[in-house]
Amino acid sequence: MKILVTGAKGQLGNKIEQVLGKIHDLVLTDYDNMDITDIEAVRQVVSTEKPHYIIHAAAYTKVDKAEEEIELCRKINSLGTKNIATVAKEFGAHLIYISTDFVFDGLNSTKNGPRNKPYKETDIAKPISIYGLTKYEGEEFIRKICDKHYIIRVAWLFGELPKDQTGLNKGTNFVEIMLRLAKERSQEKDIEKAVLKVVDDQIGSPTYTGDLVNVLAKIISETPEYGTYHFSGTDESSWHDFAKEIFKQTGTKANLKPVSSKEYPQKAKRPSYSHLDKTKIESALKIKVRSWKKMLEEYIKGR
Repeated sequence: MKILVTGAKGQLGNKIEQVLGKIHDLVLTDYDNMDITDIEAVRQVVSTEKPHYIIHAAAYTKVDKAEEEIELCRKINSLGTKNIATVAKEFGAHLIYISTDFVFDGLNSTKNGPRNKPYKETDIAKPISIYGLTKYEGEEFIRKICDKHYIIRVAWLFGELPKDQTGLNKGTNFVEIMLRLAKERSQEKDIEKAVLKVVDDQIGSPTYTGDLVNVLAKIISETPEYGTYHFSGTDESSWHDFAKEIFKQTGTKANLKPVSSKEYPQKAKRPSYSHLDKTKIESALKIKVRSWKKMLEEYIKGR
Protein backbone atom coordinates (compact mmCIF):
# COMPACT_ATOMS: atom_id res chain seq x y z
CA MET A 1 0.00 0.00 0.00
CA LYS A 2 1.27 3.49 -0.79
CA ILE A 3 1.38 5.93 2.14
CA LEU A 4 2.35 9.59 1.94
CA VAL A 5 3.85 10.99 5.13
CA THR A 6 4.11 14.69 5.97
CA GLY A 7 6.63 15.86 8.54
CA ALA A 8 8.82 12.89 7.69
CA LYS A 9 11.95 14.51 9.14
CA GLY A 10 10.57 14.65 12.69
CA GLN A 11 10.85 11.99 15.40
CA LEU A 12 7.45 10.49 14.52
CA GLY A 13 8.24 10.53 10.82
CA ASN A 14 11.54 8.82 11.63
CA LYS A 15 9.73 5.97 13.42
CA ILE A 16 7.14 5.70 10.65
CA GLU A 17 9.96 5.23 8.15
CA GLN A 18 11.64 2.59 10.35
CA VAL A 19 8.48 0.53 10.92
CA LEU A 20 6.00 1.13 8.12
CA GLY A 21 8.75 1.41 5.53
CA LYS A 22 9.30 -2.35 5.89
CA ILE A 23 5.75 -3.24 4.86
CA HIS A 24 4.44 -0.32 2.80
CA ASP A 25 5.54 1.93 -0.05
CA LEU A 26 6.25 5.25 1.68
CA VAL A 27 6.35 8.69 0.10
CA LEU A 28 8.29 10.80 2.60
CA THR A 29 7.64 14.54 2.45
CA ASP A 30 8.68 17.56 4.49
CA TYR A 31 8.95 21.32 4.00
CA ASP A 32 11.72 20.93 1.42
CA ASN A 33 9.80 18.74 -1.05
CA MET A 34 6.13 19.51 -0.30
CA ASP A 35 5.11 22.78 1.32
CA ILE A 36 1.79 21.98 2.99
CA THR A 37 0.92 25.70 3.12
CA ASP A 38 0.83 25.70 -0.72
CA ILE A 39 -2.20 23.74 -1.87
CA GLU A 40 -0.93 23.49 -5.46
CA ALA A 41 2.32 21.95 -4.22
CA VAL A 42 0.32 19.43 -2.18
CA ARG A 43 -1.98 18.71 -5.12
CA GLN A 44 0.96 18.13 -7.47
CA VAL A 45 2.63 15.58 -5.17
CA VAL A 46 -0.58 13.73 -4.29
CA SER A 47 -1.79 13.63 -7.92
CA THR A 48 1.58 12.17 -8.95
CA GLU A 49 1.93 9.64 -6.14
CA LYS A 50 -1.75 8.72 -5.66
CA PRO A 51 -1.36 7.42 -2.08
CA HIS A 52 -3.97 5.21 -0.44
CA TYR A 53 -3.26 6.89 2.92
CA ILE A 54 -1.85 10.22 4.02
CA ILE A 55 -0.33 10.37 7.52
CA HIS A 56 -0.28 14.06 8.35
CA ALA A 57 2.39 14.44 11.02
CA ALA A 58 3.77 17.84 9.96
CA ALA A 59 3.11 20.60 12.48
CA TYR A 60 4.39 23.76 14.10
CA THR A 61 5.19 22.43 17.59
CA LYS A 62 7.12 25.22 19.33
CA VAL A 63 4.41 25.76 21.94
CA ASP A 64 5.82 28.90 23.56
CA LYS A 65 7.15 30.45 20.35
CA ALA A 66 3.69 30.04 18.84
CA GLU A 67 2.39 32.74 21.17
CA GLU A 68 4.59 35.17 19.21
CA GLU A 69 4.46 33.56 15.76
CA ILE A 70 0.69 33.26 15.63
CA GLU A 71 0.33 33.72 11.88
CA LEU A 72 3.05 31.18 11.05
CA CYS A 73 1.65 28.64 13.51
CA ARG A 74 -1.85 29.03 12.05
CA LYS A 75 -0.52 28.89 8.49
CA ILE A 76 1.05 25.49 9.17
CA ASN A 77 -1.28 23.83 11.68
CA SER A 78 -4.63 25.17 10.51
CA LEU A 79 -4.39 26.16 6.85
CA GLY A 80 -1.75 23.57 6.02
CA THR A 81 -4.02 20.87 7.42
CA LYS A 82 -6.94 22.33 5.46
CA ASN A 83 -4.88 21.93 2.29
CA ILE A 84 -4.03 18.32 3.14
CA ALA A 85 -7.69 17.54 3.87
CA THR A 86 -8.88 19.18 0.65
CA VAL A 87 -6.44 17.28 -1.55
CA ALA A 88 -7.02 13.99 0.31
CA LYS A 89 -10.73 14.40 -0.42
CA GLU A 90 -10.08 15.20 -4.09
CA PHE A 91 -8.02 12.05 -4.65
CA GLY A 92 -9.94 9.71 -2.32
CA ALA A 93 -7.09 9.12 0.13
CA HIS A 94 -7.65 8.05 3.73
CA LEU A 95 -6.29 10.75 6.04
CA ILE A 96 -4.67 10.16 9.44
CA TYR A 97 -4.04 13.37 11.37
CA ILE A 98 -1.82 13.48 14.45
CA SER A 99 -3.35 15.92 16.93
CA THR A 100 -2.69 16.73 20.58
CA ASP A 101 -3.96 16.68 24.15
CA PHE A 102 -3.39 20.46 24.12
CA VAL A 103 -6.85 20.89 22.58
CA PHE A 104 -8.14 20.63 26.18
CA ASP A 105 -7.90 23.18 28.99
CA GLY A 106 -7.46 20.68 31.85
CA LEU A 107 -10.15 22.26 33.98
CA ASN A 108 -13.18 20.76 35.69
CA SER A 109 -16.26 21.85 33.75
CA THR A 110 -18.63 21.75 36.73
CA LYS A 111 -16.54 23.38 39.44
CA ASN A 112 -13.36 25.38 39.88
CA GLY A 113 -10.03 23.61 39.86
CA PRO A 114 -8.18 21.10 37.71
CA ARG A 115 -9.87 18.13 36.11
CA ASN A 116 -9.15 14.63 37.46
CA LYS A 117 -10.98 12.43 34.96
CA PRO A 118 -9.40 11.22 31.69
CA TYR A 119 -10.62 12.99 28.57
CA LYS A 120 -12.85 11.05 26.20
CA GLU A 121 -13.11 11.84 22.51
CA THR A 122 -16.59 13.27 23.11
CA ASP A 123 -15.41 15.85 25.66
CA ILE A 124 -15.51 19.45 24.49
CA ALA A 125 -12.19 20.88 23.33
CA LYS A 126 -11.16 24.18 24.94
CA PRO A 127 -7.59 25.03 23.87
CA ILE A 128 -5.76 27.61 25.99
CA SER A 129 -2.67 28.13 23.81
CA ILE A 130 -2.14 29.19 20.20
CA TYR A 131 -0.57 25.80 19.48
CA GLY A 132 -3.57 23.94 20.92
CA LEU A 133 -6.03 26.24 19.16
CA THR A 134 -4.42 25.87 15.73
CA LYS A 135 -4.21 22.09 16.07
CA TYR A 136 -7.91 22.03 16.93
CA GLU A 137 -8.67 24.27 13.95
CA GLY A 138 -6.86 21.67 11.84
CA GLU A 139 -9.10 18.96 13.32
CA GLU A 140 -12.22 20.95 12.43
CA PHE A 141 -11.11 21.47 8.83
CA ILE A 142 -10.61 17.73 8.48
CA ARG A 143 -14.04 16.93 9.93
CA LYS A 144 -15.73 19.35 7.54
CA ILE A 145 -13.79 18.47 4.41
CA CYS A 146 -12.58 14.84 4.43
CA ASP A 147 -15.01 12.08 5.39
CA LYS A 148 -12.40 9.30 5.29
CA HIS A 149 -10.34 10.50 8.26
CA TYR A 150 -8.79 9.44 11.54
CA ILE A 151 -7.82 12.11 14.06
CA ILE A 152 -5.42 10.66 16.64
CA ARG A 153 -4.82 12.84 19.68
CA VAL A 154 -1.56 11.98 21.41
CA ALA A 155 0.35 13.42 24.37
CA TRP A 156 3.92 14.08 25.47
CA LEU A 157 5.44 12.30 22.48
CA PHE A 158 9.00 10.94 22.63
CA GLY A 159 10.92 8.64 20.33
CA GLU A 160 14.10 7.93 18.43
CA LEU A 161 15.46 11.09 16.84
CA PRO A 162 16.37 11.31 13.15
CA LYS A 163 20.06 11.77 12.39
CA ASP A 164 21.78 14.26 10.14
CA GLN A 165 24.40 13.46 7.51
CA THR A 166 27.14 13.27 10.15
CA GLY A 167 25.20 10.75 12.25
CA LEU A 168 24.25 13.21 14.99
CA ASN A 169 20.70 13.44 16.34
CA LYS A 170 18.51 16.18 14.92
CA GLY A 171 15.98 17.77 17.25
CA THR A 172 15.28 16.57 20.77
CA ASN A 173 12.61 15.25 23.11
CA PHE A 174 11.90 15.42 26.85
CA VAL A 175 13.92 12.30 27.64
CA GLU A 176 17.04 13.58 25.92
CA ILE A 177 16.61 17.08 27.38
CA MET A 178 16.41 15.70 30.91
CA LEU A 179 19.48 13.50 30.46
CA ARG A 180 21.45 16.40 28.98
CA LEU A 181 20.43 18.78 31.76
CA ALA A 182 21.23 16.21 34.46
CA LYS A 183 24.74 15.85 33.03
CA GLU A 184 25.23 19.61 32.81
CA ARG A 185 23.90 20.30 36.31
CA SER A 186 26.07 17.57 37.82
CA GLN A 187 29.11 19.61 36.81
CA GLU A 188 27.87 22.74 38.57
CA LYS A 189 29.78 23.71 41.72
CA ASP A 190 27.04 26.10 42.82
CA ILE A 191 24.50 23.97 44.75
CA GLU A 192 21.54 26.13 43.67
CA LYS A 193 22.50 25.98 39.99
CA ALA A 194 22.89 22.20 40.23
CA VAL A 195 19.18 21.78 41.01
CA LEU A 196 16.99 20.54 38.15
CA LYS A 197 13.47 21.95 38.52
CA VAL A 198 10.55 20.21 36.80
CA VAL A 199 6.85 21.03 37.16
CA ASP A 200 4.72 18.55 39.08
CA ASP A 201 1.22 20.06 38.68
CA GLN A 202 0.63 19.31 34.99
CA ILE A 203 -0.80 15.81 34.67
CA GLY A 204 -0.89 13.72 31.49
CA SER A 205 0.78 10.65 30.06
CA PRO A 206 3.89 10.21 27.88
CA THR A 207 3.64 8.39 24.54
CA TYR A 208 6.38 6.46 22.71
CA THR A 209 6.45 6.86 18.94
CA GLY A 210 6.96 3.10 18.58
CA ASP A 211 3.59 2.34 20.18
CA LEU A 212 1.89 5.09 18.17
CA VAL A 213 3.26 3.79 14.87
CA ASN A 214 2.03 0.28 15.73
CA VAL A 215 -1.42 1.80 16.19
CA LEU A 216 -1.14 3.57 12.83
CA ALA A 217 -0.18 0.26 11.23
CA LYS A 218 -3.29 -1.43 12.64
CA ILE A 219 -5.52 1.41 11.47
CA ILE A 220 -4.14 1.11 7.96
CA SER A 221 -4.50 -2.68 7.86
CA GLU A 222 -7.90 -2.92 9.55
CA THR A 223 -9.69 0.34 8.62
CA PRO A 224 -11.78 0.79 11.78
CA GLU A 225 -14.63 3.29 11.98
CA TYR A 226 -13.58 6.79 10.92
CA GLY A 227 -13.42 9.52 13.55
CA THR A 228 -11.43 10.83 16.50
CA TYR A 229 -9.36 8.62 18.80
CA HIS A 230 -7.15 9.17 21.84
CA PHE A 231 -3.81 7.43 22.33
CA SER A 232 -1.08 7.77 24.95
CA GLY A 233 0.55 5.57 27.57
CA THR A 234 -1.65 4.36 30.40
CA ASP A 235 -1.25 5.64 33.97
CA GLU A 236 -1.11 9.31 34.87
CA SER A 237 2.14 11.21 35.24
CA SER A 238 3.40 14.69 35.95
CA TRP A 239 6.45 16.04 34.12
CA HIS A 240 8.33 15.60 37.39
CA ASP A 241 7.24 11.94 37.59
CA PHE A 242 8.38 11.48 34.00
CA ALA A 243 11.81 12.97 34.72
CA LYS A 244 12.18 10.91 37.90
CA GLU A 245 11.45 7.69 35.98
CA ILE A 246 13.90 8.64 33.22
CA PHE A 247 16.67 9.00 35.78
CA LYS A 248 15.65 5.79 37.53
CA GLN A 249 15.69 3.71 34.36
CA THR A 250 19.00 5.14 33.16
CA GLY A 251 20.71 5.11 36.54
CA THR A 252 21.30 8.84 36.32
CA LYS A 253 21.98 10.88 39.44
CA ALA A 254 20.18 14.22 39.46
CA ASN A 255 19.21 16.80 42.05
CA LEU A 256 15.59 16.85 40.92
CA LYS A 257 13.16 19.29 42.51
CA PRO A 258 9.39 19.49 41.91
CA VAL A 259 8.02 22.98 41.29
CA SER A 260 4.61 24.43 40.47
CA SER A 261 3.69 25.95 37.12
CA LYS A 262 3.61 29.34 38.84
CA GLU A 263 7.23 28.86 39.86
CA TYR A 264 8.17 27.92 36.28
CA PRO A 265 6.29 30.47 34.11
CA GLN A 266 6.04 29.87 30.36
CA LYS A 267 4.58 32.02 27.60
CA ALA A 268 1.97 29.45 26.58
CA LYS A 269 -0.55 28.06 29.02
CA ARG A 270 -0.51 24.29 29.45
CA PRO A 271 -3.51 22.20 30.52
CA SER A 272 -3.15 21.28 34.19
CA TYR A 273 -4.68 17.89 33.37
CA SER A 274 -4.77 16.22 29.95
CA HIS A 275 -4.71 12.49 30.57
CA LEU A 276 -6.47 10.73 27.68
CA ASP A 277 -9.00 7.91 27.89
CA LYS A 278 -7.95 5.06 25.56
CA THR A 279 -11.11 2.94 25.82
CA LYS A 280 -12.32 3.75 22.30
CA ILE A 281 -9.09 2.92 20.48
CA GLU A 282 -8.56 -0.23 22.55
CA SER A 283 -12.02 -1.44 21.55
CA ALA A 284 -11.75 -0.45 17.89
CA LEU A 285 -8.35 -2.09 17.34
CA LYS A 286 -8.69 -4.86 19.95
CA ILE A 287 -5.47 -3.81 21.67
CA LYS A 288 -4.32 -3.24 25.24
CA VAL A 289 -2.40 0.01 25.61
CA ARG A 290 0.64 -0.40 27.86
CA SER A 291 1.88 1.93 30.57
CA TRP A 292 4.11 4.87 29.72
CA LYS A 293 6.82 3.39 31.96
CA LYS A 294 6.95 0.28 29.75
CA MET A 295 7.09 2.51 26.69
CA LEU A 296 9.98 4.46 28.21
CA GLU A 297 11.78 1.23 29.06
CA GLU A 298 11.76 0.17 25.40
CA TYR A 299 13.05 3.55 24.30
CA ILE A 300 15.83 3.57 26.91
CA LYS A 301 16.98 0.08 25.91
CA GLY A 302 17.27 1.11 22.27
CA ARG A 303 19.02 4.47 22.65
